[in-house]
Amino acid sequence: MFDIGTSCPNRDGQTGFGGCIYCDIDGSGTGARRKEKSLAEQWEEGLRRVRRSQPNGPAAIAYVQSYSNTYPDLLPLAKALEFLANHADIAPIVSVGTRPDCFGEEAAALLASYCDKFSEVWVEFGLETADDEIQKTIGRHDTLANYHAACHLAHKQGLKIITHTIAGLPGEKMTGLELQVQEAIQSGSHGIKFHQLMVLRKTKLEALWRKGGLDLLQLEEYVEMVANALTLLPSEMVIHRLVAENPPESYLAPEDWPTRAKVQDLIEKKYRALVAPGT
Repeated sequence: MFDIGTSCPNRDGQTGFGGCIYCDIDGSGTGARRKEKSLAEQWEEGLRRVRRSQPNGPAAIAYVQSYSNTYPDLLPLAKALEFLANHADIAPIVSVGTRPDCFGEEAAALLASYCDKFSEVWVEFGLETADDEIQKTIGRHDTLANYHAACHLAHKQGLKIITHTIAGLPGEKMTGLELQVQEAIQSGSHGIKFHQLMVLRKTKLEALWRKGGLDLLQLEEYVEMVANALTLLPSEMVIHRLVAENPPESYLAPEDWPTRAKVQDLIEKKYRALVAPGT
């Protein structure tokens, strides 16, 4: 995971300050640039982690994660892509996360220009909710229309799309996750990531949680919501994540959940019970 020092319109005043209510000071990333780590240093750290799990020749995905990596300009991303292209033998896939409202023709063209240097180029869009009113509630200030427009641009350039969803946002109905999945399918998204709403330190959500003004999903609710959503997916859509996690030093709630592996197992069992009851 790479932090290339970009920003977000919800932090610099373009659309808001302080970020979305659930986003921490590291932009849902590593905070590497805040710690003044160069891209080369981040690469070496990531490579060491990969080698621990794949000692006999690592192959990895270079994930440019923190903040919105096509905002406010494309120069940091262009420099990062050039650096990573030199290591495509180890990381043959590059994936770039951004907001739909920060993705235009130039960004799509830049990513597409690296399709011949990597085996695949992915762009990860945060959908998070299919309800524009919830966008306002969480202080995100993006729209469903922007999401579909960004997906259209990505398709035009032959990029792979991964859609991020969040279950359990304040004010969202229990059908909210299914609605997000339906929009992801309609957009032609190639992959999807599921996340539960988490309370992290140094977020607006932390203040709301500490005041007792936040109802978080119970484990059983999340398992059922994701399992139901999985039944909607076309067979060709790749599931990149079933549940999110954060380091203990930044994570606050929901409390008393089991490990990510255990939650994934519960989701898979629930899904099998839905599609093949009695087996």
